[in-house]
Amino acid sequence: MPTLLAFLLLFISIWVTSYLIQTGVIFTGQATPDKTPQNVRIANITGSSFTVAFTTNGKASSGLSVEEVGKNPYLVLDDRDKETGGQTEFYSHYITVSDLSPQTSYNFTIIADGETYQNGDQKYFVRTGPKLNEAPSSQKPIVGRGLLPDGQAALDTIVELQIQGAQKIVALTSDDGKFTIQTNSIRKADLSGYSKLEPETLITLTLRRQDLSSTIQTLLKNIETLAVASLSQDYDFTDVTEVEISTESSILRAPTPKIIPGTIRISTPRENESFVDSKPLFRGTALPNQKVRIKIESEIIIDEVTSDSNGVWTYRPPLSIPPGQHKITIETIDSFGVSKILTQNFAVFAQGSQVAESATPSATPTKTPTPTTPKPTATPTVAPVLSPIATPTLTSLPSITVSPTKIPVITPAPPGNTSSLILTVISVLLIFAGSALLFVL
Repeated sequence: MPTLLAFLLLFISIWVTSYLIQTGVIFTGQATPDKTPQNVRIANITGSSFTVAFTTNGKASSGLSVEEVGKNPYLVLDDRDKETGGQTEFYSHYITVSDLSPQTSYNFTIIADGETYQNGDQKYFVRTGPKLNEAPSSQKPIVGRGLLPDGQAALDTIVELQIQGAQKIVALTSDDGKFTIQTNSIRKADLSGYSKLEPETLITLTLRRQDLSSTIQTLLKNIETLAVASLSQDYDFTDVTEVEISTESSILRAPTPKIIPGTIRISTPRENESFVDSKPLFRGTALPNQKVRIKIESEIIIDEVTSDSNGVWTYRPPLSIPPGQHKITIETIDSFGVSKILTQNFAVFAQGSQVAESATPSATPTKTPTPTTPKPTATPTVAPVLSPIATPTLTSLPSITVSPTKIPVITPAPPGNTSSLILTVISVLLIFAGSALLFVL
């Protein structure tokens, strides 16, 4: 009987141990937050500097190992660490590399909590722009503020500015969630000069912190109407007509998002809207990254654009539209894969037409002009089909729009609990008891 009891104790202990191993509860410990760099952006490129910004889901210290091609690498810390002289852990990382040579190539790797990250199997690459002798234009900065979903200030948050035809710009919020982006020194996409922004220029702001984000669509002329933005909503301020000053009391009255993913619409022009500009900026929404076919009549212009990742498309005709009544038609695919067609009527007035005193490029004139000169008979009846307008892709700066290749992260076993610890102790005691009985016998 004692021998049978010893074997029974050993059998039970082995079974309990096997069960705990299979279920994974025999191991104790907590899973660490993911500190892999996400949303890597190379931006703010000048003739002597560039900035790298990225986020991590867990707080991490960070830096860059930078090297000019053919030279030894050196370490560059987060801009906030440069001020304190130490290394601090952040959710959002903003690193500026300065004192560089114009039109020079540089490689770098990202360092987050001591781990090194590359762009796939290669180092990140960036090339500085030329030195510009022209003076920046006088333009108002973009000022805003972000909030976390719980109402706290969105400090430690990356702000990304995107403008078609211009380079990417990033900024970092302060401790009160505010940010400022200077618009007069934004370079063109090819870095050859400063980008001249018009009042009707469409700008997209994206705020990111950990896995939270918020997208803001607005026109340059409406930048003073930016309200406090929550990192759980998207906003569209392109049609703002009244300015509401953002105060602490207005935080809870932030505007309801107007952009609904997948919505197909023509936001400009509105029905029967009139323009003084002979090359008005048309815009609307469609499915993200979807082609939009555009047709303008009576002088037929046919073109095609592609919406951005937020579903926003813009189009400015390359040729002037003659004065008179016209129609714009767009055709694109909806979320069901069905072709959808929308049409809006609009008017273009001749240069020098008398308009209301407060007129803007989209104001309504006080008098409808009547064309006095007939169209030449030599005008062809069918206009040629124009080539699609596309934002140029820079082969010399492939890193401007680069995103990191995600590095697999091994998730630790699920954390243990009190019951698993008790079962483990019992299993160990049973093994010792069974072994002792066998030894005595």
